[in-house]
Amino acid sequence: MKRISYIAVSFLFILGATSCSKSYFDVNTNPNQPTSASYQLVLPAALGSVASNVTDGLDFSKYWMGIWAVSGGYAPNITEVTYKFSNSYHQEVWSNFYYAINNLNYVEKAATASSDNFYAGIAKTMKVYCYHNLVDLYGNVPYSQALQISAYPRPAYDDAATIYASLFKQLDSARTLISSWNGATAAPTSSSDIIFAGNQTKWLKFINTLELRLLVRFADVSKPSYYASELNLVTKDANGFLGAGEGALSNPGYSGSSDANLNPFYSDYGFSAAGNQATNYGFYRANTYGVNFYTSTNDPRIGFFYAPYATGKFAGNDFGVQGSPNNVVSGIGLVSSTQPIGIINSPSQSAPILTSFESLFLQAEAAQRGIITGDYKALYKSALHESFAYCGLVDSLATSYYSQSNNLVNIDATPTPLTTILTQKWASINAINPLEVYADYRRTKIPADVPGSKAANVGPIPSRLLYPQSEINTNPDNAKKDNITLYSKIFWVK
Repeated sequence: MKRISYIAVSFLFILGATSCSKSYFDVNTNPNQPTSASYQLVLPAALGSVASNVTDGLDFSKYWMGIWAVSGGYAPNITEVTYKFSNSYHQEVWSNFYYAINNLNYVEKAATASSDNFYAGIAKTMKVYCYHNLVDLYGNVPYSQALQISAYPRPAYDDAATIYASLFKQLDSARTLISSWNGATAAPTSSSDIIFAGNQTKWLKFINTLELRLLVRFADVSKPSYYASELNLVTKDANGFLGAGEGALSNPGYSGSSDANLNPFYSDYGFSAAGNQATNYGFYRANTYGVNFYTSTNDPRIGFFYAPYATGKFAGNDFGVQGSPNNVVSGIGLVSSTQPIGIINSPSQSAPILTSFESLFLQAEAAQRGIITGDYKALYKSALHESFAYCGLVDSLATSYYSQSNNLVNIDATPTPLTTILTQKWASINAINPLEVYADYRRTKIPADVPGSKAANVGPIPSRLLYPQSEINTNPDNAKKDNITLYSKIFWVK
């Protein structure tokens, strides 16, 4: 897969992301030197890189969560499948998020200097999105000193819970900034705001939804002192949360005109602009657990997430053991004569950051737990309708699906509604946002039977990623001081 080369926290640069248009992404500037790049130009590069971080790569979470496996044509990587990997394992996750944060920080500062509250609020919001994912994967990370390169060449690692407290304040500030926009400055256009095209209301809904995501992290642990006041701010905001048809999807103008213009997920797991199959399409295969779940629940979305190895037939491999030959195992979901939309759909497909159905499942969980008011059953059903629509399926199929007499599907009949909600959230997000699936599993252990690796003598699914080797090399005192292991829990895990 494509990876943005590692950029140590002490040597962050504003760079162009995987591009679709020179006007969007040709930003190649050192933040320690004067720049003429406008924040309107840098914003789409930053937003595009955030979306790529969430949808492109992150193979570890797809493996661990029963979504993907490795083709039987490849011998298992013993280090990977036994969870004995080194600090170099997926270290690009760290660097890519900091890469995006640095670009967003540039936008925020430049927009603030120009009293452009809308742009500043967008950048602040997306910095929170990046930082919370870093905390969720690594725990303590550089935060207060992270972008002050000259003063702190080896930035300290802030306490994870303290970072979260600051992130809530940043979201409150972003909400105020965007709410205060009154047309005195030009609204972002679709060429700069490649998520909501300058829609003020949707950005406010996104902020509220993101804040609810962070609040729900505390559902099964002790609540911080600020919890009640932040929940009050979110629930009292008249804009509400992202609903049907309001997903946060990034698209700077992806197309099939050249390899540089392709949607990154399509490029890495599907095809080149010339139609040549990517190596990764042959490498990754459906996980047996995922195939069995969709099959046992009569879920027509199976053809969106996985490609049949023969007409109407699906099978998977287990992660951690040598799988079956390629010709009897399902690959990643692909458009075909019988499946009009697949997860690999089009070179111009949008990159999801927070889909409408993720938002609705989140609201359903929060309502079922009593965190917010609302009909959790109606929210759950709405989430499934949105998921089916995203998969290109007719709406009536969603109704038929959740009307089955199956406790993992039928919210009206199940004695364990939280299990049903989160299991269907897992089934709907699948490889669309594997980081959120992984976060839900760690805090709730739902679905309880997710297998992880099936290699011999392997431990449980890891609780986090290790600090990258590049950090060990460039910031050793801070990166090593916490004696972190793969089973050191993030603070919001019970």
